Amino acid sequence: MIELLDLLGSIPGPWLALFGTIFGGGGLKVIEWFLNKGKVKEDIATQLRNELRQELKELRERVDELEAENDKWRARAFKAEEEVAVRNALIASHGCMKDTLSPKAD
Repeated sequence: MIELLDLLGSIPGPWLALFGTIFGGGGLKVIEWFLNKGKVKEDIATQLRNELRQELKELRERVDELEAENDKWRARAFKAEEEVAVRNALIASHGCMKDTLSPKAD
């Protein structure tokens, strides 16, 4: 311990002040980094949550678009089925299907 004090006593004052300032500032930055480590994690978590919210919003919009398209195609399919049913009813009411429904004799 005395040797360390002798070493420090032999270093000129301005150099000692410079080294103290550099190492003191560095030590302060290390302590500041440890104290702000939790805040950085919170900032990253907040950023991730915001990104996930944005992605969820976009996915919901896409689902709404697909549901609207699905409804459009479902309506078209029901309309086509209705048209086929009406045609079949008209054909059956005119007696045109009797020949096609009965088995053919060979």
